[in-house]
Amino acid sequence: MRKLWKNFIILFLILAAMLITSNVIVKRLTERHKSERMVVTNRITDEIYNKIDLQTAKSDLYPYGIVPSGLANEVFYNRKAEWESLYGEDACPDDVIIHIFDGGNFEVSEPVDTSENNISENDAESLSGEKGYVDGGVIVADLTVPDSVRDDLGKKADDIKPIGIVEYRFADNSYKFISVILNVTIVFAAVLMFIYTLWISIKVLAPFNKLSEYPERLSKGEMTEKLPENRNKYFGRYIWGMNMLSDKLEYDRQTIGKLSVERQKFVTTMVHGIKTPTASIKLLAEAIATGLYDPEGKVNAKDAELAGKIKKNADEIEILVESVMEEGTKAVFEYDPTIEPFYRNEVIDFIEQEYTNKLKLNRIPFTIESEGNPLIKSDKDGIFRILRQLMDNAIKYGDGEGITLSLSKNEEGHFISVINSGSPLPDSETVYVFNSLWRGSNSGGIPGSGIGLYESRLIARKLGGDIRMKTGENRTELVLFLPE
Repeated sequence: MRKLWKNFIILFLILAAMLITSNVIVKRLTERHKSERMVVTNRITDEIYNKIDLQTAKSDLYPYGIVPSGLANEVFYNRKAEWESLYGEDACPDDVIIHIFDGGNFEVSEPVDTSENNISENDAESLSGEKGYVDGGVIVADLTVPDSVRDDLGKKADDIKPIGIVEYRFADNSYKFISVILNVTIVFAAVLMFIYTLWISIKVLAPFNKLSEYPERLSKGEMTEKLPENRNKYFGRYIWGMNMLSDKLEYDRQTIGKLSVERQKFVTTMVHGIKTPTASIKLLAEAIATGLYDPEGKVNAKDAELAGKIKKNADEIEILVESVMEEGTKAVFEYDPTIEPFYRNEVIDFIEQEYTNKLKLNRIPFTIESEGNPLIKSDKDGIFRILRQLMDNAIKYGDGEGITLSLSKNEEGHFISVINSGSPLPDSETVYVFNSLWRGSNSGGIPGSGIGLYESRLIARKLGGDIRMKTGENRTELVLFLPE
């Protein structure tokens, strides 16, 4: 999951870089486009200036002159093809509108809305915005007296006011449109990518991370419940395969348990069959060595030497038989602990995750008693394996009225108890409960091989602890002790 989000961040940074780069490029193209348009509009404005009548500009009717009718046609519309050939179609305006300030009988060149004829200077500036390039594809230029007329009138530049403005309208603002499209597209892609990454994390990776723990538990001998089918069916074949593997391993485990029992029976029968004649051979050898079977009751040195060799071989056979007997009564078990620190709540989380649904299905009340969350330094997997066995036994051999998991700590170490209600084993049998392949009198009709508690005690002792059984009235408690 971390790798997925790392890839998302990388892609997000790439998109951010693309967004910044595209905006920079569009900005430069727009500025270049604006610059080209400003050049063209300045040239057209100069032409308009030059067309103003120099003599009538001095009239008393208006001190700055009269704009002749049709000036826009003369300067721009009739020569539009010429302007476009010189500066390009994009750099040339589509419309040129001349606005005259109120204060004189001035005619306005076509085309222009008559409602905007003879507007005030303030209204014109409000309409067009600041002089220069105005947003929306409009360029506004002052229509003022040419320098030659101003000098002839003897007025300073600050004293000369414009008689109007020229508004240049352009049909498009393509670079801005492209910028908006690029920005919206990249932002939409980033949002879509984030939503998809989040969806993959929640719907696919998170469930799969949980499922990926299952093979590890199977490899450690932790036989978990069957994996439930996912609603979205993304892991159908995987879950099906894992459940088949679980069934196969459970079947193999039961088969090994049965073979171990048969092996023990065979070894026990064979050992007892060998021990009896071996003891007889030793007695006969001793009798021969003492001359018991000699007619005169004398000891024959040669016979005594042979009897000694026979007795020695018989002793070796007895040693081998005892070794076979000891190994034959043990279950096949190997365990190598890995000691690491972890918190007690991890044990509680494990039990809740593994047994909450199972106990609900069996309608068995379940409570957990624990105070605090101390650090435990031991083999977590080994403890889980022990608790799994204790919980399974509590379910199998209890009466279904309730199971309690109790966790506590004192100066000696940690104690984890599994308590179930139901008829306990007789005191005469509790001493054998941790023996290999032994099953109590309450196991009739209940599947099992008598290996679980034996292996659990071996694990506990390898961890430096132990397991004890306590019985009471309608109560059985198995206590796992782990040293501090």
